[in-house]
Amino acid sequence: MWIRSLVVALSLSSAGCDDVFTAGGVATATPVFTSITAGDLRDLDRDESVLVELDGEYPVVFEFDGRRGALDFGRIEIATPAGGRLPLGAWLEALVSAHGLGFVALSGGRFRLANDRAAASLGIVDSQPGSCDSIDIVDLDGVVAVLFVAEASC
Repeated sequence: MWIRSLVVALSLSSAGCDDVFTAGGVATATPVFTSITAGDLRDLDRDESVLVELDGEYPVVFEFDGRRGALDFGRIEIATPAGGRLPLGAWLEALVSAHGLGFVALSGGRFRLANDRAAASLGIVDSQPGSCDSIDIVDLDGVVAVLFVAEASC
């Protein structure tokens, strides 16, 4: 099976590159954000899948958005900092069972996966009382998952 890796390019100038590493490493580097939608997965050839690489040194955030079409987790693999590569669906089983969510909620909603907690929560505003949006941040296998959960009463 051929796997199409999402290429994550860091735009660091050669002069500023050393500063990122000597100033504390991952926590000081600007995170790279990549979005994956149902359309992205549909555009893959039949024997292709997407590799979500969260096992690197740089802060990377993958935002999954299934609001305009359910995500096919069978077309995605994940490489976690804890080691190994596995289908995203298998990795999500642990997340789903630990938090009482269903795959339908994840495949048709929005969530982030990252290798750095600060990067994962970048740009997220805390929910206000009475708001329909709830945010849950979960650490699992060295991956930070940010779940954007809409309450059923809204």
